[in-house]
Amino acid sequence: ECHWAVMREFQELCHSASDESVELAKKQLKATIVGQLDSNLSQVCEDIGRQMLNYGRRMSLAEMFARIDAVDAPTIRRVATDLFNDKCVAVSAKGNISTLPDYNWIRRHTWSLRY
Repeated sequence: ECHWAVMREFQELCHSASDESVELAKKQLKATIVGQLDSNLSQVCEDIGRQMLNYGRRMSLAEMFARIDAVDAPTIRRVATDLFNDKCVAVSAKGNISTLPDYNWIRRHTWSLRY
């Protein structure tokens, strides 16, 4: 059941990401970023290290928010389509895999017909 929900959400991102949901996600992300700045020192240091590895410098909060604000629903749909729509996937599992759907089931759920 979880597999079906995840694959359906990937398809929703490809075809139905709305401006309202993207704006809500951006607000939540900004709130999380600001909340992490007030957290313990190890999380702040981890954030600085991640930025240094990814960008080679520490980004200001204003620049980070500007990058977040630049994302819109058409961008989400385009990137999600490039990554998830009708693409081969890699599947990895650990433990009891008796309820894991076979690869063909997962692959079939990477596309959907939209009219």
